[in-house]
Amino acid sequence: MAQNRPHPALERLRDAPGPRPLVAGHRGDSRHHPENTLAAFRAAATAPVAIQEFDVRQLADGTLVCLHDATLDRTTDSTARLGPDVAVASTDLPTLRRLDAGRWFSAAHTAEPVPTLAEALAVMLPASVPLIEHKAGSAADYVAELRRLECCEQVVLQSFDWPFLAEVHGLAPEIALGALGPTRRHALPDENARAQMRSCGAGLVHWRAEDLDATLVEHLHATGMLVCSYTTDDAHGWRRGQSFGIDAMCTNDPHAMVAFLTNR
Repeated sequence: MAQNRPHPALERLRDAPGPRPLVAGHRGDSRHHPENTLAAFRAAATAPVAIQEFDVRQLADGTLVCLHDATLDRTTDSTARLGPDVAVASTDLPTLRRLDAGRWFSAAHTAEPVPTLAEALAVMLPASVPLIEHKAGSAADYVAELRRLECCEQVVLQSFDWPFLAEVHGLAPEIALGALGPTRRHALPDENARAQMRSCGAGLVHWRAEDLDATLVEHLHATGMLVCSYTTDDAHGWRRGQSFGIDAMCTNDPHAMVAFLTNR
């Protein structure tokens, strides 16, 4: 099993002051703002949150942008402007800039653009640790962009695609990695999954909250990995995560989770 050196971004989370679990804004403050937009990221930063989780895909021209879905339909006005089922991977940045990524959520967010990865990081850093979820795009292009932005040691790059993580680890061991699950091969973060995650270079595991229990969290901690769960929006779930010793929890409502932890 590969031995991985400590990464500054992960050490920052280990040493973060305040109550646990740490608050991770899921696609920013996506309860009150359109997901994966600068408005959502700015709002989560005011909570404040330790982590900002968000999704990234690659355009046809190579630009990395903040979008969850493989098509533009759900979170932009692409259907009206370009027609239905337009793939993110077939779109270039000038075309994307024509689209409205906010009005689907509310009229108050009309004309909100889809941000690039660079624009998102500029909003988050240095206040929060960006937790970048790879949805599509090559390992080499993610590494090149993070190196260009000189922020490799300030972010965590995560994916459900563990071979992608292994490739990034081989190219850029200075980038902290997170393994998302469950996957087709691993329903739980059991011993076999833990070994594979560590061999990919992962220092953080990000797993579905309902799959975790105190024993699994203990085993994950024993391997040296931080544990983050997704996606929990109520006090019952936050209390459950606290009782298991989870390090961080993703939530769509970071302001409410911060208030819960403060009152506790």
